[in-house]
Amino acid sequence: MNNQLYLTVFWMLASCGMPVSSLYQDKAISVISAEKTEWTGGRSGVKGIMYTVKVKKNNNSIVTVKTLRAEGNTIPFSQDNAGNTIIVRGNLQYKNEEETKMADQVQAGKPDENPVSQKINPKDNWIEYNVQGSQTLHRINISKFATVNFSGEPAP
Repeated sequence: MNNQLYLTVFWMLASCGMPVSSLYQDKAISVISAEKTEWTGGRSGVKGIMYTVKVKKNNNSIVTVKTLRAEGNTIPFSQDNAGNTIIVRGNLQYKNEEETKMADQVQAGKPDENPVSQKINPKDNWIEYNVQGSQTLHRINISKFATVNFSGEPAP
């Protein structure tokens, strides 16, 4: 009987959402999740990272995201509104020149390392937004982007 009580309390606590630190919430919005998915293109050396940030609006005002900063890079993005949730999706595409070289262009005896031509600063993550009727820009920090592994079939 005692174990059932503990189990019930455990599941009640486990089903509650984790509180969001005040650093990652504001009067108008709070960050729900931030994820990144690495991808590779059909051409050799074409790669990128897809960033997805889900934000909850804390009131009924209209929020417009102006800037997405992810890992030290300003990312072009799109914004989708669904009820009280805002989904910001951004894509950082980059080309790794080392992977596009032909076999006769690679130096013999050179180590097989592929440098990435992007800068990464995992602590430089934020979105900048404004609320309808105000020109004031607000910034909210994002703690980090959780890596999501693609589990689907590659495109033919």
